[in-house]
Amino acid sequence: MKTSSFQYQVTLFSLLTLLCISSNKIHAHNPHDMVFGLGISPNFATDKTLFLSTDAEATSDQYTNILRSTDGGATWTRLPNGLDNVFANISIRVSPNYGTDNTVFATTRGDGVYQSLDQGNSWQLSNAGLFNLKVKELTIAKSGNNNYVVFLTTMNGQLYRRARTETTWTRLQNSTLGIQLVAVSPSFATDLTVITVNKTGNLQKSTDGGFTWSSIENITGTTFHDIAMSGGNPKEIFLATNDGIYYSNNTGATFTHKPANLPLEPINNVSLSPNYLSDRTVFCTSLTKAVYKSTDGGQNWIYHASGAVVTGQTAPLEEFSELQVSNTFLADQAVFLSAYDGLFISRDGGTTWAQRQTRKNLLTGLALSPNFINDQTAIATTYFGGGVYTSTDRGTTWTMERTGWTVPRSLSLPMSAFDVNFSRNQSGSPTAVATRNTGHIGFSNNFGQNWTVKYIPNIPEISPFAVYTNTFVLSPAFETDREIYLGTRSHGILQTLDGGSSWRWLRGVPTTSHIVSLAISPNYANDRTAFAANRAGKVWRTTNGGDSWLQSLKFDSITLRGLPGQQHLSIAVSPQFAADKLVFIGTSNGLYRSKNGGNVWTTMTQNHIGPGNAIHQVEFSPNFSNDRLIFVNVHGKGLYKIKLNNQGNIAQSKNIGTPLLQENIQFTEFRLSPGFALDATILGVARDSTYISNDSGLTWALAGKVEW
Repeated sequence: MKTSSFQYQVTLFSLLTLLCISSNKIHAHNPHDMVFGLGISPNFATDKTLFLSTDAEATSDQYTNILRSTDGGATWTRLPNGLDNVFANISIRVSPNYGTDNTVFATTRGDGVYQSLDQGNSWQLSNAGLFNLKVKELTIAKSGNNNYVVFLTTMNGQLYRRARTETTWTRLQNSTLGIQLVAVSPSFATDLTVITVNKTGNLQKSTDGGFTWSSIENITGTTFHDIAMSGGNPKEIFLATNDGIYYSNNTGATFTHKPANLPLEPINNVSLSPNYLSDRTVFCTSLTKAVYKSTDGGQNWIYHASGAVVTGQTAPLEEFSELQVSNTFLADQAVFLSAYDGLFISRDGGTTWAQRQTRKNLLTGLALSPNFINDQTAIATTYFGGGVYTSTDRGTTWTMERTGWTVPRSLSLPMSAFDVNFSRNQSGSPTAVATRNTGHIGFSNNFGQNWTVKYIPNIPEISPFAVYTNTFVLSPAFETDREIYLGTRSHGILQTLDGGSSWRWLRGVPTTSHIVSLAISPNYANDRTAFAANRAGKVWRTTNGGDSWLQSLKFDSITLRGLPGQQHLSIAVSPQFAADKLVFIGTSNGLYRSKNGGNVWTTMTQNHIGPGNAIHQVEFSPNFSNDRLIFVNVHGKGLYKIKLNNQGNIAQSKNIGTPLLQENIQFTEFRLSPGFALDATILGVARDSTYISNDSGLTWALAGKVEW
């Protein structure tokens, strides 16, 4: 279900909207288990297969992921191969013949349609014939034993059709009518019936599979959010609207308002049992309550609390995004609710519900000891789990290390941390620094066994929220100058000059968008240069230690893909910056290079990293002065090892991430050993697992898993 308008005459809508920031969501509830889209296998009773879209491991600061479960939601696998989307809010639909054709569709609000023919293990764009890539809704009708027809609406109201054997979409109606909702008959194979609703309430019917249409009814004065249609003849139709349920028992010729005992607020989802003609079962959700069930065709409703709550952190109609009934409902009695609060499943026909966790103990950050080649030590951070972990055997085994972290007080309670790093160039044991998601930074001088934790105080004049850390960078001389730059969600950039005892807000960089990347010159003691980027797709530079910042106007001339408030940039500064002034920025539209310290930017035009590719992360080899290597993690495409010539141009390139993608693995973060020249070691993290290469990425092995 996706809505067509946000015009409500309800006070709650206004209240909730004040709590939402459409392009920069707060994400304050724990866990951040938001589900944007949900796809269910038509054979769920036997194969237990689900697909969903959700935020990446680093919540809201990477692109939307698709996950698959084959055990009813108990465990999940990320499906990154070929999914190079830069627009959020993916919707998912599964072929009615999934058991034989393995086909899944994923739609986006700007990338168009992705299709998988192998159960989501790889994805390909399927946009031929589409004049608009902002897809609103996709509906699949079974048209025979092995066939189906797909109907698609765009955000500007166009309607398209495509049969299973076709590779090009056929536009059935342009944007003039403004089609918003589509419903297909459960008996489409024999009656070819399709119903549409447009933005003004006009309903159309087709009985030849969508090629010709006739108007059947016009309902004015309300907004439509969802539609459901029964089989049989005549067909019953349910419309979820701002004013409750509208019902037709004559295939849409006439409708009656059927509020029954539902709450007096918008109804945003409605779904029928596949056995509706015999069991008369209907489910719906209202703006603030989920789920209602009727067993008499909508005459009476009973509320069964699903456990999903209104978070106040997204648009009201996105709180309960989809309500679906299992195609095998007669056997499994399964009903599914996807919500911003998580995924909720009922196994007894909607009476009782349980939440399925999709985002537990996910790895968000990784740091390798400066002496990794000898001590083999790494520290990792996780989201909604153990928080901070240490490994002393190259990522094989991990120990949760919370001593000194006062919140949470119990090891059984989840802790979320988002970044970790080691100081460099120190004598003795290096200092490890880690940040908790809200208002705490920790320091350890014994590889995480004990932490000294300092509170980062709220700064009310900047934001009413606690300081929420996305990323940080240490001065190369941190052991002596004690400087840290902190990138936050709503406080811009903060800086400490005394190891976290006090903080100052660095003016010049807006606080209205998440800071997603920070980088610092290795020659910082002399040039005082650092870089910052935010989710709005803007880049800043300081050359005086943070006292003032200048926006890179040359970078502003670059056209980025995706929405302005959903950009994910990655900055990397050359280890030889004092001499070569080389900086790279990975963007939603490829990799960009500056050879003069950020004054001018040029695109790297190679197919695999150039325009049209979304870059997750860029890293220089620690031995760059000799090997001239950089490593680029490309969203949905793999991890590239690139050799540069002395002019900073690409001399050689190899995708060392292909074998990982083939196993449904793409790194959230990766690090090169500080002794890379000698050990050729790369360590990467994905979901709850660590992976290692000891030959510069030629081969990979599972190193270990973090557990909580």
